[in-house]
Amino acid sequence: MENASKEELCELMDKLLLNSLDLIEQDVRLSQDIARLTTEGQMELAHTRFTKGPNAVSAVQLPTEDYKPFQALATVQVEEAVEDDADPIQHRTLERHPVGDAEDGASRIDPSAWFGILRPPSLNIAKERFARSLDTIVERANVRVRLSSYLNTFELLQKRKTEL
Repeated sequence: MENASKEELCELMDKLLLNSLDLIEQDVRLSQDIARLTTEGQMELAHTRFTKGPNAVSAVQLPTEDYKPFQALATVQVEEAVEDDADPIQHRTLERHPVGDAEDGASRIDPSAWFGILRPPSLNIAKERFARSLDTIVERANVRVRLSSYLNTFELLQKRKTEL
């Protein structure tokens, strides 16, 4: 790329812009998916509250000031990924953890267990919608990081082109 001609730079810039447009389209689609999934999850939670009543979860089960802290069931891991001799791009993955004790002594609990053993189906559906929404959020973050990298590369190529 150091000794590339102006035509080669323009061709590379065109490819970067086309790939960027694809990523923008993915970003918009993922944004809509996130909105749809969270709305569906909220509706299912509202349905659960309606069918179980406002007192389905007792105050003893809900977290209070003296409640023992617990760890998340899913965490985001960031790793460096290199694409085509380019700068490293951060890639995020969602790591799910089992319910139980964590390494640091805090426990991992499933908040849906606060509804007891016989949970309403709408609660399980809401939990599944929110889990899919979380996966989609991580996927969208990866798309945005890649898009940012492409646009930064485009800017560098634009500067190099004007120097020629």
